[in-house]
Amino acid sequence: WRSDRNDAVARALTTAIRAEGGRPHPKVKTGTADMNVVGPVWGCPIAAYGPGDSMLDHAPNEHQHIDEYLRSIRVLTRAVESLADEIGGPTIRA
Repeated sequence: WRSDRNDAVARALTTAIRAEGGRPHPKVKTGTADMNVVGPVWGCPIAAYGPGDSMLDHAPNEHQHIDEYLRSIRVLTRAVESLADEIGGPTIRA
């Protein structure tokens, strides 16, 4: 399943990453992830995002830096707030 890089979810996530000082690196997500299961069934925009080095996923030396973890929380909060604003839904600000 592949979403459009310019859909609302991708835009919100890209904007949020930049707002938190990051540089988005869009990739085609392979392997197991919820989006690979629900994307084709729901047929809706969907994206995966997370902190850390994906080359270390499930490796013996996999680790997470606290600052990256906290930044990812801020990124996801911004993205969800942006999407809620776009669709006119209720938002509880953190």
